[in-house]
Amino acid sequence: MTAPQKINPRLKILIPVVRGLAKILGKDYEVNLHDVSMPEHSLVLCENGYVTGRSEGGPMTDFGLFMLQSEEYQNKDGIYNYLAKNNRGELIKCSCIFIRDENEKTIAFLCINYDLKKAIAAQELIESLVKVDMGKIEQYPENFDPPSGQSGKFPEPVRESFAQDLEEVMGDSLAQAKRRIGKPLQYLTKPEKKQVIKELHDKGFFLLKGAVDTLAAEMGNTKFTIYAYIRDIQKNSKS
Repeated sequence: MTAPQKINPRLKILIPVVRGLAKILGKDYEVNLHDVSMPEHSLVLCENGYVTGRSEGGPMTDFGLFMLQSEEYQNKDGIYNYLAKNNRGELIKCSCIFIRDENEKTIAFLCINYDLKKAIAAQELIESLVKVDMGKIEQYPENFDPPSGQSGKFPEPVRESFAQDLEEVMGDSLAQAKRRIGKPLQYLTKPEKKQVIKELHDKGFFLLKGAVDTLAAEMGNTKFTIYAYIRDIQKNSKS
């Protein structure tokens, strides 16, 4: 099979790994390879993309940008088995392996997303079969351990937007900021604008090409003003 177009030569060795994992795990597993050097269209290889609705050439997710930007993940090998929701609102179980070069710099993400629909349906079926009306049991048998009622509970999923294009990634990040603060960004005070810009910076928003221009239009400022805010934030974080 031919290699995807414009893939980093250092990542070509992973092409059969991605395709092989997709065949081994099955159609409910989406296996992706992201080139983190180009977050606007980082998805260079995507197998079983219907799990999240994405395809090759798509952008990195907002959570992926956050992992690139955050110091918390700089010394980790990856993040495994966290819950998220795809853009249809369905639960998926996600894992991301960080691929690093000889200088320990992250150059790629190898991601596996598992569609939980069938697993959840099977779990609900099993729970319905083993469900017991405890009120009708007058005496428990010896060594009987009643159900705790906690099986089937899921932890809160990670908020991750599996966007299909760059505009959707940026739009979703800005929508989150507007929902949190409760008003359009153009009506914010200067301290409020700085706080929003810091939050977006920490999430990796400005790693995306055109992010500064997009935010400047939303806030009613020039891009030079936004760049000045970003420099202040970076200066304060270093100090």
